[in-house]
Amino acid sequence: MDQMMTSADQSHTVSAFDNELAQLERRVLEMGGLVESQLKAAMEALMKRDNEAADRIIARDRELDECEREIEAGALSIIARRQPMANDLRYVFGNVKIAGSLERIGDYAKNIAKRTMVLSRHPSVVIPPEMSALGVSALRAVRDVMDSFTTRDAQKAEMVWAHDHEIDDLVARVMRAVISTMSQDMIGKRREPEEIECSTHLLFVTKNLERVGDHATNIAEVIEFQLSGGWKTAQRPKGGDSLRSAPE
Repeated sequence: MDQMMTSADQSHTVSAFDNELAQLERRVLEMGGLVESQLKAAMEALMKRDNEAADRIIARDRELDECEREIEAGALSIIARRQPMANDLRYVFGNVKIAGSLERIGDYAKNIAKRTMVLSRHPSVVIPPEMSALGVSALRAVRDVMDSFTTRDAQKAEMVWAHDHEIDDLVARVMRAVISTMSQDMIGKRREPEEIECSTHLLFVTKNLERVGDHATNIAEVIEFQLSGGWKTAQRPKGGDSLRSAPE
């Protein structure tokens, strides 16, 4: 009888742990969905120079901060009460790492929204058309890596990691276009100094999107760690150098 109760207690404990881990993962997925929404809205606000939309993005960033705190607290609670073994601990630890990267991506979306509010005051400052393609590529990386988290698809995570160089290439193209326009404005056109300075905000937006891609690949590495138990040792493929140095 005692043995039967012990077995039942163990089964209940395992079931409770599984439920808590599933709840933690659901929170990560919810955070990922909010990050995707914020990034998509930030790019739309930028291309339309929409101040009201930018203001809403900035206001919602607090929700992401709260999500990260809840995930960290949930993970600490699981570790303290359940003392998970190596395989389960990887998932708990990995979820905290993923939440940290998602929070940073949310910060970049907020930063893009803040710069949009400056750019909206200077409609003569041209946003390169390549910026839209860069935003699409960065958003796709976030969406794909969160899909791989949902399905525990190591192959899809690897694809996100391997394609990071494509974002780098777009970053180089956008930066070159912005710098070229700034140079022409300083030499051939009588722009106000504020307008030329405003163009630097486009450079920061470009770097923000590059970092979004980097954090998407960070998440991909964590997912592969969760699934395999080992960290990647290969260098992440990087692009952009050839385009930065290529002649016009």
